[in-house]
Amino acid sequence: MLFLYLFLTFLVSLVPAQPVQGEAAPAELVARKAPLVDFNAARRDDPKKLGTLNLEKGKGDKPKSNTPDLYVKLDEDFKGVNGAARFHHRAGYRRAEYHSLKGQTKAGTTYFITYKFALGELPDGLIVFQWKEYKANNAKDGGANIPLALEVRNNKLAFSHTFKWGEGRKVQWSQDIKAKTEYKVGLEISAKAKGGYAKLWLNGKPVTFDTTKSQTLTGNMYPGQSDPKFGIYGGETVTVDSYVYQVQIGTSKNDVDQSYFGN
Repeated sequence: MLFLYLFLTFLVSLVPAQPVQGEAAPAELVARKAPLVDFNAARRDDPKKLGTLNLEKGKGDKPKSNTPDLYVKLDEDFKGVNGAARFHHRAGYRRAEYHSLKGQTKAGTTYFITYKFALGELPDGLIVFQWKEYKANNAKDGGANIPLALEVRNNKLAFSHTFKWGEGRKVQWSQDIKAKTEYKVGLEISAKAKGGYAKLWLNGKPVTFDTTKSQTLTGNMYPGQSDPKFGIYGGETVTVDSYVYQVQIGTSKNDVDQSYFGN
């Protein structure tokens, strides 16, 4: 009898515990969805996984594919290590970006974004991330052209927000950065015209915005159709290289790399 009791006890111990009805499932039991965008240069992913290539020489002069002076390709980074998407434009050129989730973002959805990059140069006005509006960015609809941006201003990485059409980007937070240094950015964006918000993490630490004195920036984050863009836009005064190591976009924090959010 003792042997039978011990044997049954052993079998019961092998059955995984189930959460009690009404209780939240443990974190390890929560299903994780595949990210909407999942680029990792260490896996030798093709940068095309990021979305639609946007290249521009002068304003309106948009090559359809890479050229020797304007390109995005898997390449060595500034350390000579293979394992980065290299975004490059020569001096006088305007844009080398990838447009992610083109026309696929949805109002009311919250997006979680991870973005690891390093800049070879720090020209003033260089934008390295855009939350770009495509429908309501006009005087009639009144939507901001670039509701959110990460850009270089006076050797600082600045997070800016445009409130409405006709207003310039207003810096909400900034921090000194260095060229040829890797940075990890986490973003949480609630894609709403009313009650929208954004949160920002740098190297796993939450940012407190200078303007709100809190870790939440509220505003119109989705005037009509706002999509994420990664790479280099502006900074035409010099030749620019950005080295992108990882980009992920999900609709839950569990979908992406938790280290970007300090977890």
